[in-house]
Amino acid sequence: MGIEAPRDSDNRILEVRPKGHWFEFEVAKSLGYHYPPGAGVFPDLRHQILEVKHHTGKSVTIDFGHHHPASKSVLDACWNEKMHARVRDIRYLIALAPPPRFRVSVMVLATGAEIDSIFGVSPTKTIKYQLGISNRWRELHAGQILVSGERFHD
Repeated sequence: MGIEAPRDSDNRILEVRPKGHWFEFEVAKSLGYHYPPGAGVFPDLRHQILEVKHHTGKSVTIDFGHHHPASKSVLDACWNEKMHARVRDIRYLIALAPPPRFRVSVMVLATGAEIDSIFGVSPTKTIKYQLGISNRWRELHAGQILVSGERFHD
């Protein structure tokens, strides 16, 4: 909580991809990993079955990519041949850092299966699965860390 969004040398918030890579790297460091972000692998931290999302925009839309987070499909990946993890088993760490402060004010840790019940809506598919998070939801949960939908810390 309170982590500031990364800025460039001119004090501008980084673009979406570099900002996401930065946050992923910070999370990996906190978990004891020392390698650069995976640049698009799913999930971001395979050993933790963890996908990391960081958002700083006024209108919050979380991009889940080509998999609905609650999907019962088994992930088709070499590392998953023995474990058979399903998309719904992936844990998502979602950090919201809205303007004007651009500091993380809400954090959510949840499995893909829990996403719908936490945000009250299901991701919809256009080209990718995306979930809009309302200002009302963000205001209601400002200053909170939610784990599986339950308040962990205020």
